Amino acid sequence: MRVLVLTVLLLLSGCASKIVEYQPAAVSNAQARSVIEQVLMEQPQKSRPEQVVITDEYIAYGSGVISETNGFASAVPIGNGAFAAGSSRTSSKALHTRIYFNTIGGVTLYSKRGRWVVITRNQAGSVINSSLVDTQVKAQRFVDAMVHFKKR
Repeated sequence: MRVLVLTVLLLLSGCASKIVEYQPAAVSNAQARSVIEQVLMEQPQKSRPEQVVITDEYIAYGSGVISETNGFASAVPIGNGAFAAGSSRTSSKALHTRIYFNTIGGVTLYSKRGRWVVITRNQAGSVINSSLVDTQVKAQRFVDAMVHFKKR
């Protein structure tokens, strides 16, 4: 029984993420913009944005516009023809996320199952962005970039 419990604990501890201590380095504005855009556009297909915009005040990224259409149609035969009537309604919503630089509270680098995760939190501690990165160096550059804009 003890062996089973130890095995389960070892397996579960291997799935946990670990904080990687990293002291951010200084980067230029152009380098920071480039790294942020690259990392966001390299996210897995399910969470990859269609566009990334970086201004002096915020980073905006999103998945375009989602439209929902509801419709109804009816037809009544009349001789050799038909009388038809219908209606439809379309509702559209733009999906965008904005990270305002003055709300960034902290940026933390984690390692998880051979991948790197950078989590950006607001000043209240809530997660405002979680990005997967394929190399430690690129993850560190992403931390550098987010901290660069946080300090502005």
